[in-house]
Amino acid sequence: MEKVALITDSTVYLPKKYLDEHKIKVVSLNIIDGDKSYKELEVDNDFVFERQDAKAGLTTSQPSPSEFVDAYQKCFDEGAEKILVLTLSKGLSGTYQSAILGKNMLDEKEDIYVFDTNNAAYGNELLLEKLVDLLAAEKTLNSVIKKMNAIIENTRLYFTVENLYSLQKGGRLSKTQAFLGTVLRVKPIIRIEDGKLKLTHKERTHKKVYEYLLKQIKEDENAGDNKRLNARVIHRSSEEHALAIEAMLKAEFKNPKVVVTDYLGPVFSIHIGKKGFGLAWFYE
Repeated sequence: MEKVALITDSTVYLPKKYLDEHKIKVVSLNIIDGDKSYKELEVDNDFVFERQDAKAGLTTSQPSPSEFVDAYQKCFDEGAEKILVLTLSKGLSGTYQSAILGKNMLDEKEDIYVFDTNNAAYGNELLLEKLVDLLAAEKTLNSVIKKMNAIIENTRLYFTVENLYSLQKGGRLSKTQAFLGTVLRVKPIIRIEDGKLKLTHKERTHKKVYEYLLKQIKEDENAGDNKRLNARVIHRSSEEHALAIEAMLKAEFKNPKVVVTDYLGPVFSIHIGKKGFGLAWFYE
């Protein structure tokens, strides 16, 4: 196989040690605070929450195409023959489009492949780890891309938050959806569908949320006796819920691969808020 380099964006919150080990370059999204702009990689969640508590209207923006050009060029300068890029869903951000525009600015554009993930954050963490595994296991780049696209098509992501107004302010949900999920004190369940966020269900208790998620996993059209569940559980100040979901998956499925993580970076903290939990998965 050719020498392949990997690029992702800063909303894939895998540990720096892992990114460095696999020489994965990261292109940063931006945090906009009034007339000031910060790279996501330059700030932390404390900054986000302090500014939000001060009623600052924080927003986010995608990297410029030129930032992807710089990342591509560095990869080629370091000896890469091909580049694979994994970014936020194009339905949630212009990051994918910036990656495409940057690619088309180079003579080597045929040597760059940008995955249309239809996913985000911990869902893309799951995908990027699988991409690294495929590169180590497969003999050809075409096989890696084909298998990766099949996995992307079959990856699901759900989450719930305590307050939907952050998503509404960022334009990810309507005012009506935010009202129903917050004021009526139900547990809103949001999923990524066709690359966009959709308020798909509501429950009255966290236990009912667990049961709903379990039902979705079991009814996944890709489930099968000979397939292994690969899942990633995320939580923000909701460890008890994440551990309950982990225990549920290990009790219900044979030898599942389950990772629990508690980190979402500044871009997603702006939209998700201070408390919530979620689950992403695919079968393999």
